[in-house]
Amino acid sequence: MTSSAGAAPGPGAGDDALGRWHAARQHAEARRDALLASDADRESVCGLLNGAFSEGRLTSGELDQRTSRALAARTHGDLEDVLEGLPVPGSSLMWGPRAERGIVPRLIFWVVGFFTSPFVFLGSMLLLFGDSSGDRVFGIVVLTVFLPGLIALYRWAHPRA
Repeated sequence: MTSSAGAAPGPGAGDDALGRWHAARQHAEARRDALLASDADRESVCGLLNGAFSEGRLTSGELDQRTSRALAARTHGDLEDVLEGLPVPGSSLMWGPRAERGIVPRLIFWVVGFFTSPFVFLGSMLLLFGDSSGDRVFGIVVLTVFLPGLIALYRWAHPRA
């Protein structure tokens, strides 16, 4: 890989690009934090605070304090400060810690997957490249027999929450 001048990049070229990316990201976050908040934004944050209170994440004193700060907030950065320590809606389940079942269910999934993968492959190849309609029907039957069980086993071994 060469630069626009034709010379190979030095060892710090990736560090420079990463530094520029971080600087651009911080600049964008600073601009977003400096945006003035609307009444709808403040109402939305108050709704999130009420939801956190109903889940038991906030005490009534914290709710009063944070609600007062949210209603007095001028910028989006101020509103984000009010929500500090609370999970972002929708992300706590998606990005939070996953429920772990341990190594045994995952090991079972991989062993069963290893032995059923030839059948899933055979069914896929017959379905896609079969010479006759009988080959394609047999491919569908093989996939119907093996694939749902493999998917169910995966979901059992790797729970989402």
